[in-house]
Amino acid sequence: MNARAITSGRPARARRDESAGHPEWCEGGHHCTAFTMPDGAHQSRPETWLVEYGRLVGTRRRDRSGRDRVELRVMLDLADDEHTAQAQARHLMAVTHLVIGRVFGTDQPAGVRS
Repeated sequence: MNARAITSGRPARARRDESAGHPEWCEGGHHCTAFTMPDGAHQSRPETWLVEYGRLVGTRRRDRSGRDRVELRVMLDLADDEHTAQAQARHLMAVTHLVIGRVFGTDQPAGVRS
């Protein structure tokens, strides 16, 4: 895979003062809503990769309870044929579901985690 990162996901500004309540990776400014919105969260600068088939974007978030999450977005061209495009989209969703299950260990029966 020939990926070219066009953003690093790291804050564009100088290192953030963690004593102010922001994690080191939080972008702050309009990205971070942890202290301004009722359901706000710390948010990283999106990391964007340009790849041969499109674009991948990942953004890290931490809610007020301390739960870390990642948002992944994929932008790519589908086939011109409607039937093929629909099949590609569904296949991508299914394969993504399987990979996430493998990475996070949710594809195993309850109580059997590695």
